[in-house]
Amino acid sequence: MLFCQQHGNRQGQPLVLLHGWGMHSGIWRSLLPELEADYQITLVDLPGLGYSNGCSPSPYHLDMVTELLAGVAPDSAHWLGWSLGGIIAMAFAQRYPERVSGLITLGSSPCFVARDDWSFGMDEATYHQFEQDLAANPAKTLQRFNMLQVQGSNTARSDLKVLKQVVSEVQPTAPALIDSLALLRDDYRDLFRNPRLPLLHLLCQLDTLAPASMSDAVSALQPEARVEVLAGYSHVGFLSAPGLLAEKIRTLLV
Repeated sequence: MLFCQQHGNRQGQPLVLLHGWGMHSGIWRSLLPELEADYQITLVDLPGLGYSNGCSPSPYHLDMVTELLAGVAPDSAHWLGWSLGGIIAMAFAQRYPERVSGLITLGSSPCFVARDDWSFGMDEATYHQFEQDLAANPAKTLQRFNMLQVQGSNTARSDLKVLKQVVSEVQPTAPALIDSLALLRDDYRDLFRNPRLPLLHLLCQLDTLAPASMSDAVSALQPEARVEVLAGYSHVGFLSAPGLLAEKIRTLLV
């Protein structure tokens, strides 16, 4: 089974937090104190990553990942997914709608890789080179990816320090990194169109991986969803300013 932990108030509203690619649930450490008094929090390490490194589906695809999550997630909860975690949370909500009361994505994109009709992602050549670099030297490539996540922020140095600490706690294996990275190649616009539940997409002004410039395009996919841009945030801005993210969570969980 996937590695998961419970935190917070057992009588509070259930809340599931999903981390992004290359990380594990230790990434939420600075956010927990902001939420523990009010919420019953479930942290899950995604398949093959973090302390779920012994639980990796084969083949590694979205259906298998959501099936594994179903074995450890609460019967009903609000969900927050960051980056890749946002895509996975959306897929879980589509497959198990009765188990998701509301959903927040943070720094997630319907297409992390650009298409002819979607210009907000990484170009295909850059993504392909990243795949090759990852296969050749996983540790160095993950380090370079972490630098991209903090880029542009005035807290970049302290945020990068946290990312390095989280990675050092449990090193991801190369196969798990490669397999889970493949999920970021796909086009998830249909997934973004489908949910009929309280839904908030949080984009970050300084994010280079899921750029805030796509906010109108995301809104067009599901007009009933809320889309907000967090000023001054990088892809990992919540590491240094968890209070703002906690406030946004409360606006959905009222």
